[in-house]
Amino acid sequence: MVAKLAVFDIDDTLLASNKTFLKSTLTSIKKLKQQQINVAIATGRNLAMAKAVIHKLDLNDFVLCNGSAAFANHQQVHEHTLSRDNMATLVAAADANNIDIIFESLDGLHAHTHLNEQTRRVLHTFRAPTVEYAPNYYLDNDIYQAMMFYPHQQDANLPHADEFSFVRFDVNGVDIIPKVGSKAQGVAKLAASLKVAPENVVAFGDNQNDREMLQSAGIGIAMGNAAPEIKAQADMTTTDCDHDGIENGLKSIGWI
Repeated sequence: MVAKLAVFDIDDTLLASNKTFLKSTLTSIKKLKQQQINVAIATGRNLAMAKAVIHKLDLNDFVLCNGSAAFANHQQVHEHTLSRDNMATLVAAADANNIDIIFESLDGLHAHTHLNEQTRRVLHTFRAPTVEYAPNYYLDNDIYQAMMFYPHQQDANLPHADEFSFVRFDVNGVDIIPKVGSKAQGVAKLAASLKVAPENVVAFGDNQNDREMLQSAGIGIAMGNAAPEIKAQADMTTTDCDHDGIENGLKSIGWI
């Protein structure tokens, strides 16, 4: 049997727009597993924020923090963290512009500031776990990525150091990840660990942080709710996350 891997973004892909699973999505994942097809998530969330989905789908494989960490059979097979020097530059810019910043370890969220109400609303939308107030956490711990909370009008006020990529996940929220990292890199490490050839990987996504993953997968499938520029990077487009997009996409390629 040829080894295969199906990889899914979480928000507005696996999850409908109301942050719940469609029945058709759960059934589709079950059918993949029955065929011994590897199923994984590739998400901007860290382990703390992705844990509920991992447990719900009983997953063994996952790519977290926009590709900065990858796990195969619950064993970490890849990591890429942000340097402390560049984090210090970013923190100084956040302080100067009165911007909330959260450091992400693998299994926790650590706030540099006392979070404002707007930031709390964004976190609530994504059902984030409790955030620890730890202003200097980045000085002594590995940071896989960070989140900053500001509208796009403030982009020019922040240092875009060579190490960073800024990926907007909300109108008021940005993920900061290593410049050389992406979901595609994490998925490649996962696939290699599972001995799955690149051409036997299918990836589903909808957002800017899915772009490279959709391009590099054997089959890249954009959700119907994806922006036009993301659809342009994919091999095909399925229906949206509220209208059986996962089921229809998998049926269209004959995987279920």
